[in-house]
Amino acid sequence: MKLKIRRRQFGKLVLASAATTAIINLANKSVAQNSNTVVYGAIVAAKGRKQAKDQESTDVANTTPAINVTALDVVTLQQVSTTEVPSTAVDNANTVTESAQKALYTEPTERITGFTSLSDGSFVFVVVGSSRKGNYTKLLITDIKKLDKKPKSKKISGFKKTNNTIESVVGTKDDKLICIVSESGGTPPFKFALVDPQNGKVSYESDLALPELFPNRRYSNLAQSPIDGKYYLTTMNSEGITQLAQLDLDNKSIITGKGKIIELSPLTFDRQALANDLFSLAFSPSGDLYAVGKLKSEQTKYLFNVDLKNAQMKRLTEFSVDKIAFARS
Repeated sequence: MKLKIRRRQFGKLVLASAATTAIINLANKSVAQNSNTVVYGAIVAAKGRKQAKDQESTDVANTTPAINVTALDVVTLQQVSTTEVPSTAVDNANTVTESAQKALYTEPTERITGFTSLSDGSFVFVVVGSSRKGNYTKLLITDIKKLDKKPKSKKISGFKKTNNTIESVVGTKDDKLICIVSESGGTPPFKFALVDPQNGKVSYESDLALPELFPNRRYSNLAQSPIDGKYYLTTMNSEGITQLAQLDLDNKSIITGKGKIIELSPLTFDRQALANDLFSLAFSPSGDLYAVGKLKSEQTKYLFNVDLKNAQMKRLTEFSVDKIAFARS
């Protein structure tokens, strides 16, 4: 039996189908954009890298580069949006920092070393600019969803030594910024500190009792679980073994009175130890841990899911960013 459909009826069916599809697509997009499953990935924009190499057109000390932010749904693994945070001048240009002239020529560079979220919905970027004149760490605070509101940017000062840099940052539940400071341009030794988002000042003493760090190990990728409030990070020893670790600020050391670093399992993928440190760690609002990293002998960056119980990593999708963060729920 053949079903005959008149031209007018066919046209109505097509229009109805198209309308239904549009509504479904709009609904899906709306759900994704408002979902706790969206991770934001940040990387210095191409024009930001070009700016950094041209010292005559850009003041590395007093501006942050343009930053590309990509939103990805970790359930569907579909890209939700791409946004560019514009280059921004710091509002404390007259602040004296601990930067110092370098003996050897250094090609100007800009790199994102920290990315975290705050309780008001805004995000914090930490950017390190390097040139022959020294290293400059800058703080950028913006609402990615409301870029019509001007971002706030500050130079960071108060380091104990010249050319120190911030290499990781995490926003606490009460919006303090815990950071890891490198005393050697991204390499050991490292120290814990706090940075005040209001004035960009670094402080090494606080009521958090942050612990001392071993001088011959790499520490990076701070993240806080929204479920129990515990802090996690990665640590790498001189043999190149990267481990997941916990920053325990609740159970203080009897000897020092400060928090402790508890080393957990080595990070693994396909039963093989991770050969490189990660680029970033971040918890979703539901408490799942995600990471960005490269596999041995590969140049592609991937998004991984990390099992907290055994530090095993599951590869999800390519994600060409340097740092990741989730919005607060």
